Amino acid sequence: MANAEIIVDFQVLETHDPKYLMIGDVSQWAYAEKKPSYILITLPGSSTQHNWIFKKKGLNVVNSNNVGLSCVKTDCNDQQYVDLPDGIYTICVKSYYEGIEKTKYYLKTDRFEVEFKKTIIKTGTEYSENDRDFRETALQIRWYLEIAKGWAQNGDFVKADRYFNKAKALLNRYRDCKDC
Repeated sequence: MANAEIIVDFQVLETHDPKYLMIGDVSQWAYAEKKPSYILITLPGSSTQHNWIFKKKGLNVVNSNNVGLSCVKTDCNDQQYVDLPDGIYTICVKSYYEGIEKTKYYLKTDRFEVEFKKTIIKTGTEYSENDRDFRETALQIRWYLEIAKGWAQNGDFVKADRYFNKAKALLNRYRDCKDC
């Protein structure tokens, strides 16, 4: 069996919803098609891996229940999901065969984006649409966010986290400001 026939790969889909993380399978499973595969996810700031069976050729939906943030009961059908944290997620998909896997880092920013949009609306409508300083700051926030996402895509979660924190600090300056 040649290992090169199996190519494990996946894409993280932007949901713009803080409650979900969606991971689509784009792997070539070859002779591992009928064998189980697994997904391991480490949440931002955690060292605990959450794992379960990976759905091949489909969409894998991550929510607060399956990463242990909610639902402490055995029956979770009626429980509401809570927001997943923003930050760097480590996502690994493993094939049935040892050493055939793929790991990616993903910067989830959905909660940040919601707050950013609320702040833009508030500052633009309640204060002054012509506030040039805020517009420049908003562009700087967006710039830091894009740099952070770029570093995450390239696998450098330290730099991604650094730039994401810069974006959050700038946003907090305006979000917490009473007279901006």
